[in-house]
Amino acid sequence: MKLKSLHVAVITLVLIFGGIALTTVLDLWKTTNDKVVATYKGGEFEGQSDPADIRGSYTFDDISNAFGIPLEDLGKAFGLQDPSSFAAFQCKGLEGIYVALKEEGKEVGTGSVRYFVALYKGLPLKVEEGTYLPKAAVEILKAKAKLTEEQIKSIEKYSVDLPAVSATAPVSELAGTPTPSPSETPVTDRVIKGNTTFQELMDWGVTKEEIEKIINDKIPKPGIIIKDYSTTKAVEFLTLKEPLQTLVDRKTK
Repeated sequence: MKLKSLHVAVITLVLIFGGIALTTVLDLWKTTNDKVVATYKGGEFEGQSDPADIRGSYTFDDISNAFGIPLEDLGKAFGLQDPSSFAAFQCKGLEGIYVALKEEGKEVGTGSVRYFVALYKGLPLKVEEGTYLPKAAVEILKAKAKLTEEQIKSIEKYSVDLPAVSATAPVSELAGTPTPSPSETPVTDRVIKGNTTFQELMDWGVTKEEIEKIINDKIPKPGIIIKDYSTTKAVEFLTLKEPLQTLVDRKTK
């Protein structure tokens, strides 16, 4: 028996949407990918989440859920300034914020997050050479993790000062130097980098209104790092950096 085209189309639609409905009821239909950290396959820690599987695209919220580490500890450990940005912050964002340290051979990035998580939870991890921890992270580990004397000596040896280890203090204060006035900041140094804040743009002469017009949003806090903000808004850093840099350049001509 031959089926008419209309009948075939109806049957096809029923099969497609009926299948979706069935898998939805059975909780098998998913439109997004859940980030699930791989687990140890054997030994003492079998079945527990493995920090070695943490990737650059993982947010601090993903890590907090997988390993049971408070978001506050993760954010403060890695120098994020705005608590509202902790959850959405992606590990790979650290590389842009602390690029100056990388040039010195001191890596603070996704590997550092893996290292911090492993020590915090007492889990085994092979640490890559050149991986450093912020001093804020070291202090949190010493206060909350069960570390051996050898581990304490190691993290103290491989710790670094970061330009933003406080949620409120300005970068220059943390570095132990006074905040320069706009006139004291050389024009050639007015370049937006991975750790540049909205406040610095305003110090360079860009108005709050001009910034908000470009980001199409209100500035959460002047002290927030622009790259952190772009991460929380799921916007490419360069799409904000380029027009903002153009504004800065106009003000310095």
